[in-house]
Amino acid sequence: MSSWRNAVDGDPGTRWASEYRDNEWIAVDLGAASRFDKVVISWERAYALLYKVQISDDGQTWRDVKQVSNAPRPLKIRVNGVPIFCRGGNWGFDELLRRMPAERMDNVIALHRDMNFTMIRNWIGASNRDEFYAACDRYGILVWNDFWVVGYFPDNIPGYLDTALDTVTRFRHHPSIAVWCGANEASPPPNTDAGLRKIVTEQHTDVHYQSHSADGCVSGHGPYHWVEPAKYFDANTYDTFNFGFHTEIGMPTVPVAETMRNLVGNEVAWPIGDVWYAHDWCTNGNQRPQLYQAAIDARLGASTGLDEFCRKAQFVNYENMRGMFEAWNAHLWDDASALLLWMSHPAWHSTVWQTYDYDLDVNGTYFGAKKACEPHHVQASLDTWKVTVLNHTTGVLRGRVEATAHALSGAVLSTQKADVEVGVSGRAQLFEVTRHASALHLVRLRLFDGDRLLSENTYWRYRTPADMQGLNSLGRTKISLDVGSTRRDGDRRRLTVKVRNTGKVVAATTRLGLRDRRSGDRVLPTIYSYNYLWLLPGETREITLSWHKRDLTSEQPRVTIEAYNA
Repeated sequence: MSSWRNAVDGDPGTRWASEYRDNEWIAVDLGAASRFDKVVISWERAYALLYKVQISDDGQTWRDVKQVSNAPRPLKIRVNGVPIFCRGGNWGFDELLRRMPAERMDNVIALHRDMNFTMIRNWIGASNRDEFYAACDRYGILVWNDFWVVGYFPDNIPGYLDTALDTVTRFRHHPSIAVWCGANEASPPPNTDAGLRKIVTEQHTDVHYQSHSADGCVSGHGPYHWVEPAKYFDANTYDTFNFGFHTEIGMPTVPVAETMRNLVGNEVAWPIGDVWYAHDWCTNGNQRPQLYQAAIDARLGASTGLDEFCRKAQFVNYENMRGMFEAWNAHLWDDASALLLWMSHPAWHSTVWQTYDYDLDVNGTYFGAKKACEPHHVQASLDTWKVTVLNHTTGVLRGRVEATAHALSGAVLSTQKADVEVGVSGRAQLFEVTRHASALHLVRLRLFDGDRLLSENTYWRYRTPADMQGLNSLGRTKISLDVGSTRRDGDRRRLTVKVRNTGKVVAATTRLGLRDRRSGDRVLPTIYSYNYLWLLPGETREITLSWHKRDLTSEQPRVTIEAYNA
């Protein structure tokens, strides 16, 4: 601790310096009890994004008197005056070899819509297909559209601004475009930046121009690897120490086993080896899949084969993806306005950074995102277990919330209830979920409007990751399936199934599938009203399946069902 006489030396050319890490400090001894109402700090170009001023009577016990944030106010997108939480993903190549017929483009944008996404970032302008923008228009998804600058880029390249002008005027009639961005993780050189801004201002009025994809009023830089789900709720997880309008975040995503077998082809599928590495399982890359694998093993034990590993991976896929979006929900509009995955769309068979797979089958990542992004949503923050209700609609929400904790036998451990009112595009925080001694149990949150269920969200709550291995010794249960008749809706087909847990313990991550009864092939893509659900003993749920008639030409559907313990 320095005497106040040593705190400054009157020379603006000198400074106090700290290490490049959190929790650095300087303490000044005023020599005696003093009264003051102002502290002036003269920062250099380097400054703290977050800091606090504390006082102490004895130099040992400190109390906060002021906390300061230098983080910029995040970008906020409004449509017709209503703020929109921009949730979605980055889009790279349409397809590795540019094989993207119009029907496939429609299918994958529809999958984004089904996940309740509201924005796609066309990363470095990778897609220049009219079908891409038309599908986003059709499904009501906003587009953040990058220009083509990546890394170092010289200024005044002949023809560059002419090409940008052609691009803006070509696509500006699409109502989905909300942002034009000058460069990925950089700002364009000064003349290019000014030229791009002028083009957007003059040719696409009322649309925002953003120079840099990860600076100023927006942020990025991941993390791109697995982290403990509760860490998403901590602003210190991000290099800007805030949530903000975050343009890139992601983690590995291993799809279902059948897709993985298509990925490996004639190569060895298990253990993890060369063919995995060729398909993005890069242990020295930003994805760090070894952390992801360790998280799966810690929770459910090491796997002995591909099917087992893929089945266990869906727990982590679901839990982390739900956690990402729910962290932003928990801070909505205070310090959170957008979250875009890196990536949401796969251009080829991959083991990382995707929400559905190249075959267009869906997995735990998909449904974790779909759950967290639903228009009316009830959730618990994984760091505090406080319940929050989200209303991502243009109408006021009035309802009630029920939180019930269940043992794995289905027995009720506790119940809590509260009425709630949430304004347009808003959130409301309620109570903290009751804690229990049980090492592993379920927490089910339900949001009602009268008797109508608006949102249901089931968490598996554990004290340590290893506690989840209790699912391995849970015991088997049985599931019955009542399949309704197929209904025709233009070019689409629909059917509703009733799923019932007839056993004496919960059915964990119950997954439905759709196949061609004649060939046995998967019907892809299939839209499910929900999937990867937890069923209590004796519980029945109705699930609707939908597909395009061209994807099941035999018109003979067969519904399949499986659970982790059934």
